[in-house]
Amino acid sequence: MKFKELVETTWIQFPKIGLYCEKEISYHKIFCKIQTVISLNKLSDILGINIFLSGPHSKYYLERNDPTNFGHYNPEFPKKLRDYLLPAKHNPKFLQLTKPIYENWIKQTARDFFIIYQKLDSNSKFFRKEADRYLMLVEESRLDPYYFDRFILFLYPAFTDNEDPEEAAKFSTFPGDEVMDAQIVKELVGFWIRRKADGTDSEFILGLVDLLQLYDSEFYEFRTNPSRETNKQKF
Repeated sequence: MKFKELVETTWIQFPKIGLYCEKEISYHKIFCKIQTVISLNKLSDILGINIFLSGPHSKYYLERNDPTNFGHYNPEFPKKLRDYLLPAKHNPKFLQLTKPIYENWIKQTARDFFIIYQKLDSNSKFFRKEADRYLMLVEESRLDPYYFDRFILFLYPAFTDNEDPEEAAKFSTFPGDEVMDAQIVKELVGFWIRRKADGTDSEFILGLVDLLQLYDSEFYEFRTNPSRETNKQKF
């Protein structure tokens, strides 16, 4: 089966594949289901690139709990994904067919990833500083296994990295974001900080924006349109 056909079939059959993955939450469920369709090794072969340039991941599975290293994605990987994973971009009928699948299985995870990125990116200096700090701790084997617990309350408007109001980082916030599950918050903060550290955050967010603009345009417009400034508060 050609990769294009495999992608389309996976979209359509997504609710029915990997039923044992239902015990997982958030993006873990999505990745679990996808890995029942294609392995990392096979995906790497099809795309003709190494998915990771370095890190603890093998060809066959993701190592999510390595205390001293993390996967450095190949920048070409998210670019390739953008080329293949959204067949609905050029097929309105396929978009209508898969819209309910997005709504029921993917929407909340896509939104969660975007919400976390948007807040981090609203203070680019903080984002860069945290990525550099994380990279240094990993390289020096000094990373605390509970390092990202400090971000459990990241989406709360009062989140701060310094008790001194003059020194504390400032972010753009949206009322209601803080209801996201704290475990998911810290994991997604970790994902984006690692992507900033390995230099692939820009490519991954471009792919996510493609997805949102296609399937969730009202949400994307609400989160990014400057005329909606009254819906935001800055601290």
